[in-house]
Amino acid sequence: MAITVKEMKVGRVFEIRYEAGDDFFPELNKLVKEKNIRAGSVFLMGALTETFMISGFNSMNGYDVNRHHFKDWRELVAYGNITWPDKPPAALGDVTWDEPEPYVHIHMSLSGGPGKNEEVLVGHLSDGTLKGAMLVQIFELV
Repeated sequence: MAITVKEMKVGRVFEIRYEAGDDFFPELNKLVKEKNIRAGSVFLMGALTETFMISGFNSMNGYDVNRHHFKDWRELVAYGNITWPDKPPAALGDVTWDEPEPYVHIHMSLSGGPGKNEEVLVGHLSDGTLKGAMLVQIFELV
């Protein structure tokens, strides 16, 4: 089995502070595009009042996806990466691009709703509305 290795260095570092009621992905994608962050790592932690999550796996039948929508507040911790693919990833659904666009792919651990502290879900953050302040850090890779 062959592996591919690409050495990279940390470029710029961005710290983003969201406020209650902000929509997560529109603001993040806007910043990534404005700053032309071509590759990077994204760390975040905070809470959402509304969460859209995708869970899924590759199976013998292809890519099986479950989409979840939670309307109660939940806490999360997450890690992701930034790429600029030529075509939209399948997880985005029925979307077309004329040129490469930024894609922030985030894996998260999400708490259960209020009163369900023992429940933890894992999946991909699809979108969300912030409950309160949230800290997001982007480490650009060059």
